[in-house]
Order: sequence, then structure tokens, then C-alpha cells
Amino acid sequence: MEISGADVRRVTALVRGLEEADSVAELQERALPELMGLVAADAAQCYGLPVDGNGVSALSLPRDSFHEDPSVIYEHPLDHPLTHLLLRTPTPEAWRVSDVAEDRQWQRTHCYNLDFRPFGLRRHLVASAGSDLGVARGYALLRAGRDFTEHERDLFGLAQQHLALVERRLGERERLRMLAAAALELVGGPGRGVARVDDDGRPQPLDATAARLLAAVRDDPRLGGQKSFTARDIEVRYVPSAGPGLPGLLLLRDLARGRAVARLFGVTEQEHRTLRHLHSGRTPTETARLMGLSPTTVRGYIASLHRKLDAGHTAALLHRGRELGLLMD
Repeated sequence: MEISGADVRRVTALVRGLEEADSVAELQERALPELMGLVAADAAQCYGLPVDGNGVSALSLPRDSFHEDPSVIYEHPLDHPLTHLLLRTPTPEAWRVSDVAEDRQWQRTHCYNLDFRPFGLRRHLVASAGSDLGVARGYALLRAGRDFTEHERDLFGLAQQHLALVERRLGERERLRMLAAAALELVGGPGRGVARVDDDGRPQPLDATAARLLAAVRDDPRLGGQKSFTARDIEVRYVPSAGPGLPGLLLLRDLARGRAVARLFGVTEQEHRTLRHLHSGRTPTETARLMGLSPTTVRGYIASLHRKLDAGHTAALLHRGRELGLLMD
């Protein structure tokens, strides 16, 4: 591989400028002009080519510079050696069509392109190929005139490998955002946040509410553990990983508003806890056991709640608690 320290720095700088993209699609769109600047080319493409031919994707710059279907590389795509490389190469690598097609008159037909008008008859293509779960993904460059050099091929291959790593990280970030959205929908309501637990046990907020609540309890030694706790009017609930490759979660809830309302109505902390247990569907006896109290004491708390919140029966009591913000679904 003809790669110098200066080449590595160029690729590193290029990739670093793309790492803050919000999605894989944005990364790919921004990468195309950057790659054309790294290796001089007339056009660039990002492609996805499944082995079974379903779900083919392509993003090209300019839009009409490549054929809309990346599998159309020759008159008989499945017979073209480049197609085999795109689909079967296990490790990302760059290829020149002139190296792969040899004497097969590769420049005379589609050769991955829509037509010959934009840049003349002679086409040159570099395709970065790698297989991931049965889908070959990568980037391709095209230009008229002289062929790509060995150095340009190696430089492009290095850039493709770095971009593939960033794409995987962004893909994981997008999956985490979807997971966070699902978790937020599950816990519902304002004052709720979700954080993921990284491999080192550190919580990473996935939304603004979680960032605010985590900042308030960042010095609590229990934050690095795998147990739920409540501190500084913030409830932190640990949810273990749901499977391999998935992070543990922290569901955070701001209790300050509910506690302020409780004080306003004269509801004590024990009465508030009792109300939350009832809201979770527990009986007075179960609530007493969980709180380490006698059933008689808990029933006294419940009678006091009925009086303070002006509710005549349990359903009305819970409705009143939700209405005032003492409870959240």
C-alpha cells in the first residue's frame, strides 16, 4: 500500500470533519464531494449492493453521473468480475476497473455509468468494496482521461475503511436514538429522560432532560452502579441490557414538581410513597410490606390522602393524584 504519513493525516482530517453528521445518510452525502477532493474525480457515488439483488441503493454526485442501479456494471452484470468483487470481498478495499476487467473492453458499455456524455468515452472507476450482512457497501469514483494510479487506489481504500467505521458508529447512534424514543414513549410525560450506560458503566444522556437530571446527581456514587435510587428529587431507574449489543438504560424522572404539589396539599413523604404504590396497582397489604410498615399504618395514610385530596374512593384518589401532578402514567 502506497500510503505516507501525509496521506493518513489527510484522510484523518477528512473523516474527522464528517463525524458530527446526524445520520448515515448525511455522512454519505457530505462524503462524496470530500472524496472527490481527496482523489481528483469527475463524479462520486455511495452504493449498497445486496447479494440477493433486493434493496439496492445509490447516491451519486452529480446525480446523473452513475447508473441509478449499481448492479448494472456491464451488459451482463453477474458475469462481470467487478460485480463479484463488490459482492464477495470480505474486507473493504479499493479496485480499479482497468485492473479487474483486463481486456474485456470494460469502457464500451454502462460500466456503472448512466451514459458517456458527461465526461467522454473513456471511463475510469474506483470502487471500494466490502461485505456487511450480505450487503456490499462502499464508495466509487469516476473520471475521464487518465486511469487512477496505484497510490490513488490505496488512498481511496484507506478513506473507505475509515468512513466504514464512522458509518457503523453513526448507525449505532441512530439505533440508540430509536431506542431512546421508544423508551421515552414508554415512560411518557414531562420531566422524563433516558440515558444509555456505556461499556465503562458511565451514563450518556440521550435527550436534554436526561442531561439536566444527570448533571444534578453526577456526584452520587450510586450512579455508576446497576441499581435504581432516588436523590435530590430525581428518580434514577436502571434497566438492564435487553440483549447482546444493546446498552443498559437509565430512566430518569424529575420528582421536584410532584413533591412541591405534595407539600402544598400537606401530603407527607410516606403518604406520597403510598399513593405511588397504589398507582402501580399494589394493594394496601403489598404496599405495607414494601414500605416495611404495618397494614394499619398504610391504611391510615390512605385515609389521610382521601381527606387531603378530597377524593371519595380509590379511583378518584388516583385520578386526583394524576391531575395534580403527584402521579405520572
